[in-house]
Amino acid sequence: MIRLSGVTKRFGTKEALTQASFSLRRGETLGLIGHNGAGKTTTLRLMAGILTPSLGEIHRPADFKAAVGYLRDEPFVFDYLTGREMLYFIAALYQLPRPVVRPRIHYFLELFDLERHADRLLKNYSRGMKRKTALIGALLHDPVYWLLDEPTESLDPAAIRTLKDLIRSARAENRAVLVSTHQLAFAESLCDRVVMLHRGAVIYDGALQALRTPSGERAPLEDIYLQMVAE
Repeated sequence: MIRLSGVTKRFGTKEALTQASFSLRRGETLGLIGHNGAGKTTTLRLMAGILTPSLGEIHRPADFKAAVGYLRDEPFVFDYLTGREMLYFIAALYQLPRPVVRPRIHYFLELFDLERHADRLLKNYSRGMKRKTALIGALLHDPVYWLLDEPTESLDPAAIRTLKDLIRSARAENRAVLVSTHQLAFAESLCDRVVMLHRGAVIYDGALQALRTPSGERAPLEDIYLQMVAE
C-alpha cells in the first residue's frame, strides 16, 4: 500500500497540493481526477518519489523502487534510438534477465501494434506511438504498483481498449493501479474508487458507487464531479 498523510507540496509560494491524505491499495484501481492544474501530476510525482513533500509523509513498501511502474504525463523516449532499442535500454536499467526480456518486449510490441515499427527511430514516431512505447517501458518489469499519468492521451481507440484490458488484469492479479485522468468516462469504466482534486485539495475520496446527486440518485461521474467542483 502507498499512503499519503497530510501531504503538502509547495513550489515557491504556490501550493500545488494541500494536506492530501489517501491510500492506494493492492487489488484496486484508483482514479485520480480533476481539471488541468488541479495537482494530479504533482501527486503522482510525489507518490513515485520524484518529488519530496513540503509537509506530511508518504508511506511506501520497502521494495517500492523495483515494484513501481510510472508513466509520465509526457512520453520519455530518446529520439535517436529505435523503439526496440529504447525498450532494451529500459530493461537493462531494471536488470531484467535477457531470456525474459526478448519475449516480453515482443509480446508488448504485438499487443500495441508496434512490432512493425519497432526498428524505426523514435524521432519518426507519432506522439501516440511514443506514448505506447513509454507505456510499455513502464510495464516491462512487471510492476506491482502502476502510476499512470493521463495514460490515454494520444492513444487510438484500439490501444485504449488494450490498456483497459491490461488494467483489469492487473487488478485481478492483486496489483495496485492509479490512473490520473481528466477523461471521466475512462475513469468511470475502470475504477473502484476515485480521489477528486480541486485546486490542490482532495474534495472526495471514496467508491464510485457511493457517489450520488443531492437527491440521492446515481448520475454520470462527469455530472457529479462538476457539481462538487461548483460547490
